[in-house]
Amino acid sequence: MIKNFFYKKGTELETNISRERMFSVLGDKTGLLWVDFENPTEFESDTLVEIFNFHPLAVEDCINDQSQPKIDDYGEYLFLVVHGLKMFEKGKQKELGTLELNIFVGPNYVVTFHKDPIAGVTQVQDAVLKKTQTLMGGTADLLAHSVLDHLVDGYLPVIHDYDIKIDELEKHMFKNGSSNYLQTLLQVKQDIFMLRRIINPQRDTLYYLTRNPSPLIKTKNLMYFRDVYDHLFRISSMAESYHDTLNSILQVYFSYASTKLNEVMKRLTVLATIAMPAMIIASLYGMNFKHMPELQWEHGYVFSIGLMFFTTVALLVWMKIKKWI
Repeated sequence: MIKNFFYKKGTELETNISRERMFSVLGDKTGLLWVDFENPTEFESDTLVEIFNFHPLAVEDCINDQSQPKIDDYGEYLFLVVHGLKMFEKGKQKELGTLELNIFVGPNYVVTFHKDPIAGVTQVQDAVLKKTQTLMGGTADLLAHSVLDHLVDGYLPVIHDYDIKIDELEKHMFKNGSSNYLQTLLQVKQDIFMLRRIINPQRDTLYYLTRNPSPLIKTKNLMYFRDVYDHLFRISSMAESYHDTLNSILQVYFSYASTKLNEVMKRLTVLATIAMPAMIIASLYGMNFKHMPELQWEHGYVFSIGLMFFTTVALLVWMKIKKWI
């Protein structure tokens, strides 16, 4: 599916224009064209080459949808690969996933390419219909900034969800609660690791964009991209903090589990030690030798039971004195 918008000051906003119209307005340097590709067909994807003449490597990155965050300067346009975040339903649980967004920024056009719906892109499209002059009346770099800004703002609800999850994990650490506590802890840790792996390169990409002048990014507009970088930097710091917190929780949990296991082993050892004298006495008198003292003794049974009881009590008293139990 292709959505496109063309605006020129003093005219009405044009939407869903034809391929011929797109090709013609590319030569109009006084207007601004935005074309959004969402899960396009092969025929629609050919527009990237036939109309915009993008480099095959950039087109390949769009179609394969496996690139890390990056920025490439092709001279006539900038090519950015960034990622959004989304919680996907997996059974009864939610799992963190990424949504790749490819952005081409030219002198008078912006092209966005993604295979899954991205809330940030949809929000900017709705804003374009309501505030055309604000978003489409400027330059292409400002429109690209708006898309990036909304994309990064979409991180905050996901970060907030993980903040709540980590608080819950801390609260329930010492409770004999659900048996899948460790599984949940490791899943959250894996999600935070993936979050760091996406955010950090994306932060570096924005840093490169703000520190390396380009004819396609106006100097006066660099402050807007620095603002997005600052947001990413704060989110990156939060992700690092969550990672350290989860490592601490994991270490404390293993220490606690080890302590609980030691307590169980201690109790089992005490029980085995207390039962040992009785087992020795019972096994001694249970031997089948014909000539054995006390086998015919009238009070032998009572004596053996009493001996077992006495040794057991004596061991318990001794352990109490030693403060082993």
